[in-house]
Amino acid sequence: MLNKNMTITLLVITIASFALGLITVDSTGHGEIAHSLSLGFVTSTFFYFLVVYLPEYNRRKMIHDALKSQYINFKLSCINTFLIISNSQEYKNREELLDLSEFRRYFKNNNKHGENRWDAVANSLENNEFYLKEIIYNLRMLNEEIRYTRNFVNLNDPEAFDFLNRLSQAIVRMESTEREYDDIKSFCSFLWSIFTGWSWVEGYRESDLIKEMLGRAK
Repeated sequence: MLNKNMTITLLVITIASFALGLITVDSTGHGEIAHSLSLGFVTSTFFYFLVVYLPEYNRRKMIHDALKSQYINFKLSCINTFLIISNSQEYKNREELLDLSEFRRYFKNNNKHGENRWDAVANSLENNEFYLKEIIYNLRMLNEEIRYTRNFVNLNDPEAFDFLNRLSQAIVRMESTEREYDDIKSFCSFLWSIFTGWSWVEGYRESDLIKEMLGRAK
């Protein structure tokens, strides 16, 4: 499929060819040849957009929308688990925790038992295999969608492609997490970076970098 710049170029050439075809409609000699070639180009472009471009565009959009939806579902599923295992089920509007700063604020504070919520999450994952496997499963489903997108859509953004590749590799490493202190510490650090925007290079971001890169994965 043509990238954005090539599509714009083709559209400009098509408009110019259509204009040339109108100008040379009653011409003879070279003008008649130009008229025929112009209309032939316009017709070919029309069928290209109808038969190739539109179906491919719709397919890419469907895959892209599925990836974004999977990411949101992943975060909401994990948030539900985090609230349960940190004894914080009283939080009502859970979609608000999709916001990086709100998630950071809430899980940095203590629950009703006086325990730091994120510490409670880490302790529960270390002690409860069921919830650890639940989060790993959600990560695996997200990774499957990332891989599918990378394999079946020619990403035109090299930075987005490299980012998704690194994210996919990081998730694979997290899938082998065991209920040991060091493993859980690394696992929770990885999750914290996803849900709060934390980076050792930039500190806390106010925008979701993964969401931004998914938006560019077209």
